[in-house]
Amino acid sequence: MITRILLLLILLSAIGCSGRTENANLPSNANTNANAELNSANSNLEELKMLINVPYETEDLAWKKEGGSDNIVAVLRFSPEDADKIAAESGPAKGKVSISPESWYPSELTAQSETSGDSGLDGTVYDPKLFVLAPYSHGRLIRIDATNYFLLELS
Repeated sequence: MITRILLLLILLSAIGCSGRTENANLPSNANTNANAELNSANSNLEELKMLINVPYETEDLAWKKEGGSDNIVAVLRFSPEDADKIAAESGPAKGKVSISPESWYPSELTAQSETSGDSGLDGTVYDPKLFVLAPYSHGRLIRIDATNYFLLELS
């Protein structure tokens, strides 16, 4: 009888310990998932269209809502014809800028920045009015030089 009770206590103790181990790992896993989410970009066009206007069909898309803020940053590639239309409809140009590519940008852009020698992407700034949808009403639209990519920043 005592051996059965002892065996039952050992079994319950083992089950209880394994439950605590799983719970102890939950915060660590949650933090890992949150960090991965912050560093990864979304490519879901339909989800983005719920937040902003996308006036033409995209050929490539990477975007993210910056953690803890109401900012959206998107890198969009359009067909050559649509890219020219967007630039024309967003004009006049507001100047030139150089931006540092983020790790989540499409590989074509990060490769272009590495081959340019200065680790930056040069582009022309336009008014983002074609993409604006409340509450995202301020920002900038940058057409990356020699590409059909645009960097959109809205807040």
